[in-house]
Amino acid sequence: MLQLSGCTVVPGRAVAAPVDGGPRFGTLVSQPEHAADEMSAGVSAAMVELSWAQAEPRPGRFDLDYLSSVRGQIDTLRAAGRTVALGLGLHATPDWVSALPDARFVDQDGNVSNEVNLVFAQDARTAAEGYFAQLATQLDLSKLHAIRLTSGGSPEVLYPGGSRYWAFDRHAQTGDGLPPSMPPNPLPGWRPGTPGQDQAQVRSWADWYVKALDDVVTWQIGALGKLGFRGRYEIVTPGVGVQPRAYDRAVQGGLPPGLLGSGAVWQVFYAALPRRPDVVAYVSSVADGSGADDDCQAGDDAVALDAVAPASWSATRWIATLARRSGFAVSGENPGWHQSNVLDARYVDVSDAGMMAAAVRQSRSCGLDTFYWAHDAQLWDGTVPFDRYAQLVELR
Repeated sequence: MLQLSGCTVVPGRAVAAPVDGGPRFGTLVSQPEHAADEMSAGVSAAMVELSWAQAEPRPGRFDLDYLSSVRGQIDTLRAAGRTVALGLGLHATPDWVSALPDARFVDQDGNVSNEVNLVFAQDARTAAEGYFAQLATQLDLSKLHAIRLTSGGSPEVLYPGGSRYWAFDRHAQTGDGLPPSMPPNPLPGWRPGTPGQDQAQVRSWADWYVKALDDVVTWQIGALGKLGFRGRYEIVTPGVGVQPRAYDRAVQGGLPPGLLGSGAVWQVFYAALPRRPDVVAYVSSVADGSGADDDCQAGDDAVALDAVAPASWSATRWIATLARRSGFAVSGENPGWHQSNVLDARYVDVSDAGMMAAAVRQSRSCGLDTFYWAHDAQLWDGTVPFDRYAQLVELR
């Protein structure tokens, strides 16, 4: 979980009782050996994470033993009655994919990312489609409840970090090798932070940049759908991001370096996603301390997105509001262990002031479909007690 908002330790609060049909609870990177015990405690959702590099170490050469072991994990979890979400692990990219010509992001200063560029590089997408096809053969996508979608090079729907803008590779600038679904760059050659463009042109470029993340998500939905997947797509988005007023200021300033370089403009991103019943807005920063971990409120849908109030909302409240306005279900996870010292202190706090209690409370108040605790291992290795999670899940 990339932290995209400040953290605030909040005072203790009782966890609200679940609403009818309230969230299902699960874990991330679920361990099959605990599948039955967790299911008996009401933890019914599970998640399995792949590694593309491990699955396909050479072009078209797949490690079938590895994929068989993943299939075994899925089967064990399902046999215990758990639903299973699959992480594709595209960010664990094989070296041979990263070595394809112009297959990595480039920022406006010419810096080349470590992450593979599945947003603008069609050759990299073609390689990923071969991986998807093998997954469909080896894992049986019909067994999966959900697949988690990211931007590819990142474990969330983001560009690389560093506060720069990452649309300066050959594909993004010239259109050569650009995916056919991607519209061309509206201002080729222009660099954020430099003069020469009016605000309408700058906004056009910024919208194009953010919506390129919609395109990489929509491409994955189409590719997996053609392979027979009929479950849900969890779109992994962290933090509050750049809200409307901050977005306007960035445009007015000609897009200076900042958070906008990550592409995390969720009101633009979610508004541009296809309206499909199988798309789930996914908050990868539930109870991250943003907005003092506030609850969703009945009147949130009546508040203008560019009003003052939403600037103080938590990431969960903000993304859940955007999801409802676009007709999407919403799910999520908390920040994982070892994100920061502040978050780690809240992670191990099992009181009503801690991360776990806040995450369960936010999941209920914001109507999450599913909440996954990050991660399963920390519930069993002494970091935090599984019994506390089970207690919160079962609280009525």
